[in-house]
Amino acid sequence: MNRYATLLVIPCLNEEAYLPDLLESLLTQSLAREIWVVDGGSTDRSCQIVADMARITPRVRLLHNPGVTQASGVNMAAQDAQARGYDILIRVDAHELYPANFVETLVDTMIAREADSVTVPMIATRRVSDPWQRAAADLQRGWLGHGGALHRKRARSGWVRHGHHAAFRLDRFLALGGYDPAFIANEDVEYDERLIAAGGRIWMERKAAIRYFPRRSPRALFRQMQRNGRWRLQTARKHHRSFGLRQNLPVIATLLLLLSLPSALILHPAAALPALGYLLLILLLSARCGRSSLRVAWLAMLSHIGFGLGVLGAMFKRSPQVRRS
Repeated sequence: MNRYATLLVIPCLNEEAYLPDLLESLLTQSLAREIWVVDGGSTDRSCQIVADMARITPRVRLLHNPGVTQASGVNMAAQDAQARGYDILIRVDAHELYPANFVETLVDTMIAREADSVTVPMIATRRVSDPWQRAAADLQRGWLGHGGALHRKRARSGWVRHGHHAAFRLDRFLALGGYDPAFIANEDVEYDERLIAAGGRIWMERKAAIRYFPRRSPRALFRQMQRNGRWRLQTARKHHRSFGLRQNLPVIATLLLLLSLPSALILHPAAALPALGYLLLILLLSARCGRSSLRVAWLAMLSHIGFGLGVLGAMFKRSPQVRRS
């Protein structure tokens, strides 16, 4: 019998559409002793849904996160969990689907591999009725959306520098200070940088791949990518790293659009050729998505431009006070 006490933690903010089914499915995960929902100030029925479930089963617990962000919520839960004798913390995000043996696979893998953290692939799901969410899933399942990120496709299992966060050795997570609470987004990549620098090891387990529901509107996706761009740059700054090709391409595309289109109006129409080339490439790469190809192309451009503007905007802003540990 496994001797490791395992806890599931769900950072939550306005997730009423997903919580009922999520909690029902997680309660079938027998190795999880408890399920804690850490709410960052939901204004919908999220807290009521969790409270109702907690009255039915003592395995469910609702915590209120005054820090609001996912980083502060997971940190708060981790500190409480250690005081209660837990060994392994598994982070669960509300808008995702988890396989039936998710917890068992993660715990067995962590023990067998002697890993400090076990990450998983995160595959955008097409099982959605909303046309924009379906288009976002089509986008994020292909190179145009994920840029070749290993954890965004069903990559093989192995040692990695980063993946979608799932299981942590609780003592190791807290010894490193947990997530940096200054990070509103990209706290996972930032933590992995510190873990690797401290000699930690991260395993990505393909058998525990999850399915992810993307944002439901173009505006929400744009804002998400803009935030990701800003905080990805802050991570690079904090750890003195340069961007890879996957991060540089959307920044380059954004610069092309920002520079070539105005130049075409002011100087010469030929200056628009780089921007037109980018737009044509997006349309061609999106064509394989059939009826949703135009939506996919539009979301691709919004994703690239959002990320690019987030990076460019952060370049001219003062860096936040982030931990250097």
